[in-house]
Amino acid sequence: MRLLFMLLGNVCISAMVAYLLGRNKRFRQYIMAPLNLQSAGVFTVVCSLLAIISSYYGTRINGALASTRIVGVLMGGIIGGPWVGMATGIIGGLHRYSLGGFTAFSCGLATFLAGIMAGLVRSRYPFDKMNWKIAAGIALLAEIIQKSLTLILAKPFEQALAFEKAAALPTTAVTIIGTVLFVLILQDMEKQYEMAGASAAQIAMRIANETMPYLRKGLDMESARKAADIIVSLADVDAVAITNEHKSLAYAGIPTKSHKPGNPLYFPDTEEVFKTGKTVVVTGAHGCGDPDCPLYYGIVVPLMVHGKPAGVFRFYQTRKKGLSQVDIELAEGVARLLSTQVELADYEEQQVLREQAEFKALQSQINPHFLFNTLSIIISLCRNHPETARELLINLADMLHFTFAQHEPLIPLEEELHNAEAYLNIVKARFGSRLTTEIILPEDTDVRDDFVPAFMLQPLAENAITHGLFQKTEDCRLAIRVALDGAGNHLIIRVIDNGVGMSPETLQKLKNLESKGIGTANVIKRIDRIYQGRGDITFQSREGEGTTVTITLPIRQEA
Repeated sequence: MRLLFMLLGNVCISAMVAYLLGRNKRFRQYIMAPLNLQSAGVFTVVCSLLAIISSYYGTRINGALASTRIVGVLMGGIIGGPWVGMATGIIGGLHRYSLGGFTAFSCGLATFLAGIMAGLVRSRYPFDKMNWKIAAGIALLAEIIQKSLTLILAKPFEQALAFEKAAALPTTAVTIIGTVLFVLILQDMEKQYEMAGASAAQIAMRIANETMPYLRKGLDMESARKAADIIVSLADVDAVAITNEHKSLAYAGIPTKSHKPGNPLYFPDTEEVFKTGKTVVVTGAHGCGDPDCPLYYGIVVPLMVHGKPAGVFRFYQTRKKGLSQVDIELAEGVARLLSTQVELADYEEQQVLREQAEFKALQSQINPHFLFNTLSIIISLCRNHPETARELLINLADMLHFTFAQHEPLIPLEEELHNAEAYLNIVKARFGSRLTTEIILPEDTDVRDDFVPAFMLQPLAENAITHGLFQKTEDCRLAIRVALDGAGNHLIIRVIDNGVGMSPETLQKLKNLESKGIGTANVIKRIDRIYQGRGDITFQSREGEGTTVTITLPIRQEA
């Protein structure tokens, strides 16, 4: 029993060391990140020292040494895999052999084999699959190997057997307890890492939400400065910088001499990121040229727009704070979100330019046949009906003036109705008595000064005439009705015709913006963009009965 408590004291020292190392940010980074030469060296040194210390503080029994040495070696294999396990086993085994005793060779060999065995198990079971049962199994098997080798190789046999009778149960129990404790500490470290990752994801989403209003305008010095300030305030980072392809756009964090907005790009790592499109992690001298620069660690992540680097996001930490895998993942996550926002801003800008081009095309799109027929009608009326010809000329002049004028996106409803009325007056001259039109406004409220999208009603009226009424030989009716909703907060404008209507397939294509003409589609797009979902346009149509287009717009008293 005394031996058991002495061994438990030794393994508690190892467990305490493992726990303290688990609190260290750099050591956690080594454990959670893929194994490299540096981390393998650290694991080998730490675990070998634990094995050596355990051997020094072992208990002599009948010329042999009872210790918890194997716990340190198993730790090396479980953390670092076969190579670290083998290295730790060699160091721990040679040290045990150097201490002498009739079990020196068997214990040294068993130590080496235990390290390899633990490393092989680790290569098969990652941390998320490792549990206390597997840890207990590894420890038990390692002790069985050591006991077996001692009984086979140690001489004299009677002395080896007497030693194992006294030490087998205590050393096996303590080895199992120590290994299980170590794996539980590892699992606690993994949970902390996952919690840190979840926290980083939440931070990244907050950054995305708060930077969105600025980056939607595009990546420039003003939007980059706002974004950099937000990132520094929300993330556990000492400094950040944002650049485009030519210069530094923004810097926020610890003041330095070399990191200034507007400076040209002279960092070699930035050039590498632009060439490769991949993240670069830099340590120490990161190319700023300032030997006193406090920013020791840097994560340089590309801002990818349309598959190409359009800028760089730099994430800095000081030597004191250090750099972890979570920091790298946070920087890459923030960079991806910023890239998406910049890409959406570019897309929205292109969409606006496309809609403006369509609108200009719509304004300048006067059907030559319509113009020719109108002038022919005016000429035919000049001799016998000069007053009617004069009215048509005025309507045509008003329509041409409205069409070629430079309009704001929103204009008073009165101007929009006047243009639609001019168009309908000209069309009536062509249709004659078979077309009746009317424009109806609410009697109790004056809505003519409310603002609506320019060039909205005439394309819809033209669409109704061309595709709905032209094919009818008589009783053609078209009405534009303006009303307010029940709460008085929205304008409701309906363009109603009793034409031939549309098939369900044609109606669906119109709603999906798949129709060939640009008039109606442009109206739909502009209403959606101007009112950001608060405006609406709907279509109802039945073959042989006609079509109703309903536009619902929030009341606006100014452009």
